[in-house]
Parts: sequence; C-alpha cells; structure tokens
Amino acid sequence: MRRGELKVWIETWEGTPVVRAEGELDLGTLDQFRTATSEVMRRNPSAVIFDLRQVTFIDSSGLGILLATRKRLGSERSAVTVITQQPAVLNSLSTTGLDRYLCVVPEPLAAAATASSEAPGAA
Repeated sequence: MRRGELKVWIETWEGTPVVRAEGELDLGTLDQFRTATSEVMRRNPSAVIFDLRQVTFIDSSGLGILLATRKRLGSERSAVTVITQQPAVLNSLSTTGLDRYLCVVPEPLAAAATASSEAPGAA
C-alpha cells in the first residue's frame, strides 16, 4: 500500500460487524472509512469492531468517526472496540484520551470476546 492510501472492507465476526482498514486514515482517505462505517450502522448493531491493525496513521478525522460511532451506540465502553498494536494509532488514541472511552485491544480474539460479552443474553 502506498503512502496516503486506504483500503476499507466490512466483515462479520461471530455476529458483530467489523470495519477493517489498511493504510493511512486521514482527511484525504476518510470517505471510504465513513462510508463503510455508515453501512455498518444502518444494520443497527449493538457493537462494532474496528480492525486497525494495518492502519499506520490516523488523524482527528478518523478519530472522529470512532467517537461518533461510540456516541451513536450508547454509553458502554465496549460498544466500540478498536484492534491495533500500531504505535501511531495507539499514540493518537492515548493523546486524545479516546483509549479510555473506547475498548482498545491488541488482537482479534480479545475483540470478539469483548463484543460477545456485551450482546443481549450473554452470560
């Protein structure tokens, strides 16, 4: 992937929608990310996972989509899970305090467990 590009696609893991992205998430690439997130939100999910393991950069516009999704889904921190170990993404989440507002995990198994534990009727 070249600098300044972003690839976005949607998957479902154990019934939870997942927005996956690869590349740089900034104002120039935001439309793809916003479109995918809007498509997922039209399904009225109880939780959304953002797999950003392959995102090497995120700016305030990308962080804004994460925050807007959390606000739309409700007050549970685990309503929005972000999967990443990328230093630049972790730094942006930490600097803005979003790491305390969103559930940030390093791997998909932790994300799926978090999402399923918040599902209605989960034990």
